[in-house]
Amino acid sequence: MIRRVVVSLVMGWTLFCTTGCWDRVEIDERGFVVGVGIDIPDEQEQGAAEEGNGFAERDYLVTYQLVVPSRLKRAGSSGSSDQSYFNITLRGDTLSSLTAKLSSKTSRSPFFEHLQVVIVSDQVARREGAFSDIMDYFVREKEMRRSLSVMVSNGKAKDILNIKPPNEEMPTKFIHSAAQNTQESSRMLEVSRLGKVHASLLKRDSFLIQLISITKEHNIFINGSALFDGRSNRFIGFLDGEDTAGTNYIRDLVKGGVINAKLNGQLVAYGIERVKRKMHAQITGEKQVTFYIDIHTMGTLEQIYKQMDITKKKIILTLEDRIDQDIARITNHVVKILQQDYGRDVLELGAYLSQEHYAQWEKIKDNWEEGENLFSKSKIIIKVNSIVKRTGNVIESEKD
Repeated sequence: MIRRVVVSLVMGWTLFCTTGCWDRVEIDERGFVVGVGIDIPDEQEQGAAEEGNGFAERDYLVTYQLVVPSRLKRAGSSGSSDQSYFNITLRGDTLSSLTAKLSSKTSRSPFFEHLQVVIVSDQVARREGAFSDIMDYFVREKEMRRSLSVMVSNGKAKDILNIKPPNEEMPTKFIHSAAQNTQESSRMLEVSRLGKVHASLLKRDSFLIQLISITKEHNIFINGSALFDGRSNRFIGFLDGEDTAGTNYIRDLVKGGVINAKLNGQLVAYGIERVKRKMHAQITGEKQVTFYIDIHTMGTLEQIYKQMDITKKKIILTLEDRIDQDIARITNHVVKILQQDYGRDVLELGAYLSQEHYAQWEKIKDNWEEGENLFSKSKIIIKVNSIVKRTGNVIESEKD
């Protein structure tokens, strides 16, 4: 009896172990999707579509970038012409149906767990309900990671995924790496992760997303940001690189970059090493809010374009004052645009009030961006204090 029980247990355990990988798919049989670009079809693409479904005005043109694992090493070797990726572009009215269609267009089953970048064109983002519907698909799909990057393209997303970068094997890898270089430039927005974008959509907050475009030289360029209205979740305008830098200073997101200050008509490059922002708000009555924002920076003189005696304290103090003026100009300019042109709070001032002045915020939140638009009527007072920590390794670089 005991022997039968032992034999049964051993056989059961053996069956359990041997069936543990029944659904395994070999790596060379997977179609690794690493990038997705979403556009609106133009007239030619609409007319040349394989399948007419009667919903042309709602259709998307989606480009999938897939990796060819067997070619990854060969593509980087000298003299090899093998491309480590390929793009497939499909047209349809829903992303789920296009994913199903993708399975019939490639010999490998699509696999999205390694998806790095989703690029939505500005045309798609302007369409009512389109952006939130797209994000809903990526959030719900079980293979998608909430850490993937979401970007808006100024122009066609398809064209960006077709650019061949000079120092990477595939466009998506270049984009994913370049989008994280915020320590080198204050004009880049922080990476727009799917999880954070989803949170903004749920809270109905206005928000910014990283902007990507193609230069005249056909290079990929990540600079500036796309502004979305929190109520409609639609794209409503661009912020250029300088205005994006202004929002980064106010939101305490600057990790590095360079400020070109002028002294006696000559440029001096100030390399930012540290930025700290302090903010407090004063609420008078029920509807008047004043924000006091102090921005402190510390950095190094990285380049002086003309001979200047930087050993004199007066010169350094004057340079620091010029740097203060330039940062104040950048931040005040973006405040003016957001309050007067858009009336949308992407500076997260409302979030600050919600956290620090909850009782007062509850009274005014419905009129913050809508109704009386109290955000546009708020006073925002910015003060900047910059310190030149080091002047470089040499005192002078040229003689008169």
